[in-house]
Amino acid sequence: MKVKNFFINLKSNLVSGIAARWLISVFAPVLAVVLLSCMILCVFVSNFYTTTVRNKLRFEAENTSKYFESYVYPEYRDFTTCAQLLVSDFDKKTMMEIQVSNISGKSAYSSTGFAVTELSITPDVLEARTGTTSYWSGRLETTGEKIISYSAPLYNTDHVVCGTVRMISSLKNVEELLSTIYLIVALVGFFIIALTAFSGIYFIKSIVMPVRQINRVTLDIAKGNLNASSLNYSSSDEIGQLCRNINMMANELADSQKVKNDFISQISHELRTPITAIRGWSETMMADDSLNELAKRGVGIINEETERLSKMVEEMLDMSRMQSGRLNISTTPTDIIAEFENTVFMMGERAKGENISIVYNMSDEECIINCDKDRMKQVFFNIIDNAIKHSNPGSEVMASTQREKDCIKFIIEDFGAGISREDLPYVKEMFYKGSSQKRGSGIGLGVSDEIVRLHGGSLDIESELGIGTKVTVTLPVSKELQNDNTD
Repeated sequence: MKVKNFFINLKSNLVSGIAARWLISVFAPVLAVVLLSCMILCVFVSNFYTTTVRNKLRFEAENTSKYFESYVYPEYRDFTTCAQLLVSDFDKKTMMEIQVSNISGKSAYSSTGFAVTELSITPDVLEARTGTTSYWSGRLETTGEKIISYSAPLYNTDHVVCGTVRMISSLKNVEELLSTIYLIVALVGFFIIALTAFSGIYFIKSIVMPVRQINRVTLDIAKGNLNASSLNYSSSDEIGQLCRNINMMANELADSQKVKNDFISQISHELRTPITAIRGWSETMMADDSLNELAKRGVGIINEETERLSKMVEEMLDMSRMQSGRLNISTTPTDIIAEFENTVFMMGERAKGENISIVYNMSDEECIINCDKDRMKQVFFNIIDNAIKHSNPGSEVMASTQREKDCIKFIIEDFGAGISREDLPYVKEMFYKGSSQKRGSGIGLGVSDEIVRLHGGSLDIESELGIGTKVTVTLPVSKELQNDNTD
């Protein structure tokens, strides 16, 4: 498993970004050059040694042929005597073998000391019988040993070919030497490739890995998660300076965020008291029968706006708690369907005032889950309130529940203005309202999404401009609680 994970991590580190560019632009050319150089060097060395042996054999064969024609044959006139003399006087027997034979090949003598009963007729011998010096490389039929042979014609005093002389050298020692050279070349090439690979790994570790960590941290910062992680890179180079600057920036942003959250929290708390007083006095004044219709209408507007302002203050407090990590939930076993129905019923009365009807079929089913019922009612309220707010007078808002195996879904769908494709990815961000001109702070949906997330669920939005919006809240269902409720 560890080996598998190593190769998975290696693959992911080398197939993208700067690492991939290093692999293509540096390592691949070095690998190609080293392999090509090793191949060329091996071929050159092989040709060099083979050519050296061949030239040496040619030199000896041609000199022996000249010596035979100029001195030996004119003196003895007998081919057998001349052949034996050439073989016996040859002084390089330890380096190569000499074979002398007549034109038919039936009478042959060798420097090995063994009688040649049957001369091996190779192409070079046949060429020599026609008067042409030639060489041949291959394996002997008798022993299978790889050799190089060079054959030259032997001329009598009438300058007629009367036999051949062949110089033979085994390539066994040459092949052993070449094998050693090939091994050395391969080791040198492997060392160069390994050195390049290790230097590249060091490069990836010292440059690419910190850059990837920087990308992750800056992405967290862009998402507003300023306390997620910090960059631990102590080098004094440009990467180290960049890491320290990003850490400094994150700390400054975190301090600014804290000041902002503290300010919002403090202002929200301070606004609670005057809002409560305004609401109380407005309700008292509305109960006064001595007020005329215009005054009552004005007090009613004051009361409605006070309620809206109170809701905004609570949303701002929740936002402040959420961004500082203090938005907590207190879960208890709750019949979530009943809480949803209560919220739908409460919001239904409000919707009627705006000539909008909420369509919902009451259910006798229970679904007990661990949740903070007040927070979940806040989520349902915000979503239904948004649906009413963005619906046209005379339209409907559809509310329904959908029970599945391990979760329950609450679906609220309106047929109003809808959300544009450009705005849809951002509607759950704080203070984002897009092109909507409807009243609201742009906080409620972001807070609702965070509350659902704290419950282990999800809040999904589907919308099309001019057609409507569908919001689905999915919450996990505990099998144990369902079994306990059944019992």
